[in-house]
Amino acid sequence: MTKEAMRTLLADSTAPRDPRGRGDHYRSHLVDAHRTIEILQLRIKELEQERDKIKQAREYELSLCVTRTTAEDERLAAFRLARGKAAMLAEGPDGIPTGMSHAIDCIPDPKPKWSK
Repeated sequence: MTKEAMRTLLADSTAPRDPRGRGDHYRSHLVDAHRTIEILQLRIKELEQERDKIKQAREYELSLCVTRTTAEDERLAAFRLARGKAAMLAEGPDGIPTGMSHAIDCIPDPKPKWSK
């Protein structure tokens, strides 16, 4: 409130006395105000575009992330696949289990690394 009163007082005190000059004076202030508004609106648009780009980048980065439970499940699945392949390679001819393939099958699953 006080700032607006000061601006009004300043504009009124610098206005010429004759009505025509006074009208021109206030019109010049309006033109300056409109220019300032246009500049601010452009800046707001730029900031909104920048904000949208940052949001998109954040959403993309989040899409590359996985949860701990998903990572743990995939880690366990990879271990089981590797253990199964190793046991298959250790089997005898025609897929007959051997002592080594049985020992590989008996290897326990790893303990959780990222979850409890």
